Amino acid sequence: MSPLLNRSKRSAAGAAPLAERIDALDRATAGLDGVAPSDAVDEVRDLLARIDRRRALSAEHTVIGLFGATGSGKSSLVNALVGLDITPAAVRRPTTSRPVAAVLGETGSDALLDWLEVEDRHALDGTGAALESAAAPAASGRRARRTEPAAPPGIVLLDLPDLDSVESANREIAERMTGMVDVIVWVTDPQKYADAVLHQEFVQPFAGHDAVTLLVLNQIDRIREDERAGVLESLGSIARADGLDQAPIFATSATTGDGIEELRWHLISLAHTREAAADRQRADVRGGAELLEHAADPAGLPAAAEDEEIDALVEDLAAAARVEPVAEAVAASYRHRAAGRVGWPPLRWLRTVRPDPLRRLGIGRARDGETTERTSLPEPDAATRARAAGGVRRFADAASDGGGDAWRSAVRDAARSREEDLPDALDQAVAGADLRARSTSWWWPVLDVFQWLAMLVWVVGLGWLALNVVLVLFQIPPPPMPMIEDLWIPIPLPTALLVLGIAAGILIGLAGGALAAITATSYRRRARRVLRSRVREVAMTHVVAEVEETLSRADAVARDIAFARG
Repeated sequence: MSPLLNRSKRSAAGAAPLAERIDALDRATAGLDGVAPSDAVDEVRDLLARIDRRRALSAEHTVIGLFGATGSGKSSLVNALVGLDITPAAVRRPTTSRPVAAVLGETGSDALLDWLEVEDRHALDGTGAALESAAAPAASGRRARRTEPAAPPGIVLLDLPDLDSVESANREIAERMTGMVDVIVWVTDPQKYADAVLHQEFVQPFAGHDAVTLLVLNQIDRIREDERAGVLESLGSIARADGLDQAPIFATSATTGDGIEELRWHLISLAHTREAAADRQRADVRGGAELLEHAADPAGLPAAAEDEEIDALVEDLAAAARVEPVAEAVAASYRHRAAGRVGWPPLRWLRTVRPDPLRRLGIGRARDGETTERTSLPEPDAATRARAAGGVRRFADAASDGGGDAWRSAVRDAARSREEDLPDALDQAVAGADLRARSTSWWWPVLDVFQWLAMLVWVVGLGWLALNVVLVLFQIPPPPMPMIEDLWIPIPLPTALLVLGIAAGILIGLAGGALAAITATSYRRRARRVLRSRVREVAMTHVVAEVEETLSRADAVARDIAFARG
């Protein structure tokens, strides 16, 4: 099966349209901003910029770049392919110091060549017209003519500086061009075809670009015919180790012409399909997606935080918000207010000695008809603050369990993004909670009436006894004192009323206190439930929502990367 047919089948196998894959890679890059290392994100952004620019330029031309080390014979190979010495080839090395372009189908290529920054341009006329040099007259001043039989328009063949040039500017040009051409032709020679540096630094990074990569073993005439098959097999093994499983290999000689025709028509076939640029872009998009995946793989992260993890966070934040002390204050406040209504009237003044526990905390106070938005709770101590911070950290770690380091760090940052606002938000949540700070119970007025009746009884008895004492002091005979004879000892009725009133008042007060304690327990439970609910709201808005937004972002990035990879 021909390499061209292999390439066509692989292109058909990429079911996702290229434009959609580019968009997915663009979204993934944006989603990884601030998560993945900046150099990886910037590299993919540059890649997307190159793809966008290339897609905006001529789609009628296929840009074919010949890359190789010093002495590989790129210039001689280009001359042999076009049948004309358009680029100098000599023993002096390096010879090529700037890109030289042989252009077939000149119309519409200027913008493309400008983008490639190629000034030395040679226009090939496929119908037999003159081959005219587009290089600056001052640079060469030469003109040449060439007839290229049956060649389709739309080829830009580039002879590029050596990848291992001693001139850094030459190497930079060659390295830049590896990311801009549509078809990469690695040209090597029998002496350097196994050079480890060339393969590791230049060939291996383009693993997966099989559809637009060719390997050319040039100067094959320097190898004896009985040894050529073994050398080509060795080059093929190295190419497979580089990740170029399907890239075709050609053996050529610019001196004898061996393999030149086969290579020429393979390049022409690539240009005929007009798919090389798209194939290159598909490979680049796949490579960019793999780079992002390697830099910050979002796989392994859960889609959302678990309920158990949120509950644990709420527990820690509830401690920071002093939920338990406030709930106890709610119960104490109820008992305090109940004592003012159902306690023994002579002792009710004692409740004024200490203020309402909730009011002392600044909770339940009204200002202009509205509840205050701040409490008077003391600042949390170091242990409480540490528990809150630790709770946020533990929640982030639990929510990102299974993810890579980059995403786990992003989740932690998201969880702590509003950490400075958290204490104030918790305080407001407590201050704004409906704790029934002014509510009463139905039995308060009932026991209150009984208390005042009991007080009336003992006041009547006390007044009666006092009246008799006054009459005796003034030596006025008091009226006969009614006696209660049914008891084991007769008791004057006023005395009985006095004792009964006091005893009843105390008993009613004790009963009211017991009822208040029981009811206060339910108030404490309700307050704890309400406060925890308010704390949960703060946890959801200030921590969980930020974390789940990051987890959702990771899930979207994972889907976009998978889609971009095709």
